[in-house]
Amino acid sequence: MREDPHRDLFDLLEHGVRAGVYPGCVALVWRDGAEVYHEAHGDLGSREGAPGYLRAVSRDTVYDLASLTKVLATTSLAALAVAEGRVELTTPVPADWDRACPGATLAHLLSHSSGLPAHREYFADLRPGRPERVLDRIAQTPPEYPLGSKAVYSDLGFMILGAWLERLYGQPLDRLFDNKIAWPLDLHRGDVPRLGFHRLLGARGPSSAQQHRVAPTEVYDPALHPDGVPSWFACRAPVRCAHYEVHDDNAFVMSGVAGHAGLFGDAAAALELARAWLECNLPGLDPATRDVFWTLSKVPGSTRQLGWDSPSPDGSGTAADVLSARASGHTGFTGTSLWIDPTPPDGRGPLIAILLSNRVHPTRNGPPILPIRQQFHRAAVRL
Repeated sequence: MREDPHRDLFDLLEHGVRAGVYPGCVALVWRDGAEVYHEAHGDLGSREGAPGYLRAVSRDTVYDLASLTKVLATTSLAALAVAEGRVELTTPVPADWDRACPGATLAHLLSHSSGLPAHREYFADLRPGRPERVLDRIAQTPPEYPLGSKAVYSDLGFMILGAWLERLYGQPLDRLFDNKIAWPLDLHRGDVPRLGFHRLLGARGPSSAQQHRVAPTEVYDPALHPDGVPSWFACRAPVRCAHYEVHDDNAFVMSGVAGHAGLFGDAAAALELARAWLECNLPGLDPATRDVFWTLSKVPGSTRQLGWDSPSPDGSGTAADVLSARASGHTGFTGTSLWIDPTPPDGRGPLIAILLSNRVHPTRNGPPILPIRQQFHRAAVRL
């Protein structure tokens, strides 16, 4: 029987739907100048979680990109700021945040080696509308390890980065992203931008067009948590389901716009920005700056670059064991991932692999997505 790698990839992603890893997903694989796979699988919402969302996923379905925000928005804007001479990688963190990471520089924040902890539940007693309250609490959070001694993946560092970029440019992060990235790449069209932030403005909920185009994330129903109501329910009440409302809880109380999370987008738009990095087509991004950001950190034991991640040498990460050491990528908690490999081991030309899903719907406690992610990349390189 003749091998069919396209069918193998299709079957794998359909299996993810049937196994309950995610209600649906969009996968896009680009190879050496052409899309070789771009398919939608499953539906927007799960049957037990939100029956009103049972619409088929389409190739232009918009997903909450979660921590892909760190690379597609915050790292991209940081690279432009460096290329424009507004800041240097050795520039110290501004004084009002420095007490949380004494002596840290822009490079320390980007490489997750600033001493900041990974996560804190600042959202526990806050409501959306005052992002400065979260930043004030970060400033009061003591470092957890010596500066530069190791890499600890930290949302806190990228919250500071987002606020720092706003200060450098004198613009809110969402408007800055639109002006510097989305508009130049033609990614900002219609009621739902192909790639952009969605700032929370009151409780009006998603429009009809947004409901049809955006995949919902978590359902805030205590009945889905028999062991007890999770801590993040308090800041969400009385909303039943996050739909075109950022899933990350700290980003939620920061009104949906933060350096670590908040970006929404479809797979084709994510591809355009990934290609802009690969081909240096983003206005202001030069090859020398791009290459610095895509260089492996010198932090002991780290796989981090500047903002980006690189494949785990032992193949245990999301990229499995099929990408080159020069690959750059990232994942998002909602079930998203993006990898760019300029020089794949098979020598067949650059590869970009994107997988978007809402695996946190109806809850964040579903089956693990790592095996699907690894098999996705193994299948993608065979296309």
